Amino acid sequence: MTLVGIVSANRAGFGFVRSKELVESVFLPPREMAGLMHGDQVRITATQGHDGRWSGQMVEVVARGTEAFLATVDIRGRVASVQSADRRLNLYCTVAPADLNGARQGSWVIARILRYPDPGEAGEARVERLLDPEKPVSLAIEAAIARLSLPQEFPAEAVRDAEVHGHAVDPVEASRRVDLRGLPLVTIDGEDAKDFDDAVYAESTPDGFRLVVAIADVSHYVREGTALDVEARRRGTSVYFPGRVVPMLPHVLSDQLCSLQPDVDRLCLVADMQISQSGALGNAKFYPAVMRSHARLTYGAAYAALFEGQPEARGKLGALTDRLLPLVDVYRVLLKARQRRGALDFDAPEPRFVFNAAEQITGIDLPLRNDAHKLIEECMVLANVATARELAARSRPTLYRVHAEPDERKLETLVTTLRALNVGVEFPAEIHTRDLQKIAQRIKDPAARPFIETLVVRAMMQAAYQPVNIGHFGLALKHYAHFTSPIRRYPDLVVHRTIKAMLSGQDPAGRSYESTELEMMGVRLTECEKRADEADRYVDSYLKCVYLRDRIGQTFEAIITTVVDFGCFVQIIEAAADGLLHLDNLRDDEYVKDDALQAWVGTRSKRRLQLGTHVRVIVTSVNPVEGLVDLDLVPEVPVNGAGKGKSR
Repeated sequence: MTLVGIVSANRAGFGFVRSKELVESVFLPPREMAGLMHGDQVRITATQGHDGRWSGQMVEVVARGTEAFLATVDIRGRVASVQSADRRLNLYCTVAPADLNGARQGSWVIARILRYPDPGEAGEARVERLLDPEKPVSLAIEAAIARLSLPQEFPAEAVRDAEVHGHAVDPVEASRRVDLRGLPLVTIDGEDAKDFDDAVYAESTPDGFRLVVAIADVSHYVREGTALDVEARRRGTSVYFPGRVVPMLPHVLSDQLCSLQPDVDRLCLVADMQISQSGALGNAKFYPAVMRSHARLTYGAAYAALFEGQPEARGKLGALTDRLLPLVDVYRVLLKARQRRGALDFDAPEPRFVFNAAEQITGIDLPLRNDAHKLIEECMVLANVATARELAARSRPTLYRVHAEPDERKLETLVTTLRALNVGVEFPAEIHTRDLQKIAQRIKDPAARPFIETLVVRAMMQAAYQPVNIGHFGLALKHYAHFTSPIRRYPDLVVHRTIKAMLSGQDPAGRSYESTELEMMGVRLTECEKRADEADRYVDSYLKCVYLRDRIGQTFEAIITTVVDFGCFVQIIEAAADGLLHLDNLRDDEYVKDDALQAWVGTRSKRRLQLGTHVRVIVTSVNPVEGLVDLDLVPEVPVNGAGKGKSR
């Protein structure tokens, strides 16, 4: 059969092609990998062998996956070249002296390909950017931007489109809108946030609550068909890195005129919702408004004031405190409603890197989300539900945020893995979200819970954007559309335009879309989201590796996450980083693989290295560029006899 897929290269010379047509990957031997690079899109013919495995032959390169890459410079006499730092690329290009741009022997650079190499021949490239290997954050971010071709500079015409609106809200436009400037709306975000998309307000009513979610009215400033809109659609989403953002919109909009900053007028689109005492969504209405945020709160400050009642935190809010407390009541009824419907609620901490002034990584924190994070999350989820429900009721085509039910084969794999962990589980013929939510709750070991949650996530489909509403399995919702983040997500901007067209046929920012157009747009924007996620994962992996590279020889607690033919993959708990325990490094015994147990078992000690087992490991080598961490196993301390003592 002939299929199109993406090349995943191995530094040993062979590779695999992953395609939508096959669940399994197709093996490409070294001879077929000649001239190919990691990330290339290729057309191949695939043949299945007697053992059930697929192998492929190259037909053609459909599209190159690499335009620029992280490299080191080699200068010998008058001949200069760059070699990819990632060995999977196996990319070697010559560089003309005029294209070195100040690079010297051994420099780390971002190189842009001018001519792709032919089999057995070097390509041509120019040095685009010099990097400092002693500044790992900047180097990792630049490498991610290059490898995923993330756009950086905005076209001049797009910048002009953004700047034409000035720095303040047009008073004439404000006068046409519902005036919410007297309503004590507030933003609650992270400490480093600048692009404030959303503001919230709640009050008690005889039947429950009124919740107002005001969202930055990006559609007023970003009109379809302009150069600014074309560039925003091309980017699809903002990409967030430690200390840096690659924004979807120019900063004059994303951080200023659209951002719901405190004490200044801002245009917004409002979801004004009624909520019952049991947390059920009642009537909802949407309207353009002008608002003025009464406070810019961080999650920490909001939690201290609203949930913990700390006097100092409440003192800073002053009279605003009492006006904000109904938000806590709203959160509690929405949380109970979430629990009743059985939505997934994984709470594994997101790693946060601690840097010094020289960009050295001094630590990795694993902070838990507090109730202020969850408050905003529940408010945004409800606004997204109200949006999708209203557009569906009005038969207005738009982009829904959908999440399909898990694939049956993936569920079978999950059940097999859980059984190896001594977690017995049986799913009904018609699976519900709560069936998966219950799994992590049964895990007594706190260190193992993030790993179990990861297994559940792997069993599920990827969320996507499309005009056909199939609901959101993970949130256990029938209607869901992204409405709350138009500064950083283009699908939200599409939804805003749809709402405006629904509210008034005279609004120049409104737009009614055809389903065929939305379908193509959804595919493209889902890919943009995946690209942003991959960039985030690359930088995250790189920085974790740098942290561990500075700790080679140290011992860490870890948990086994995968058992393979050549050893075990583990997650180092302290850093939430993955590493490999190769079979060659299991030196305390002779180990035999037990496929039924998904374990390596010591022939003498009967020690089991299986999924979920806690082990102590020593970091032996690290390659940040390729995300590789090699480990040694710390032998178990005998319970009795010679050698008794504590492992170091």
